[in-house]
Amino acid sequence: INAEGAKAFVEFMVAEDTQKVIGEFGVDKFGQPLFFPDAGKPDEW
Repeated sequence: INAEGAKAFVEFMVAEDTQKVIGEFGVDKFGQPLFFPDAGKPDEW
């Protein structure tokens, strides 16, 4: 198990810049995002 690599990947995925890219993905081609960033939101329903 590559715990160090896994931690680095998680930190990358939840980074503010990465979340922005996720939220903008597909807008140019489809006129709306294909994904919605969810990192940093509280775990509430």
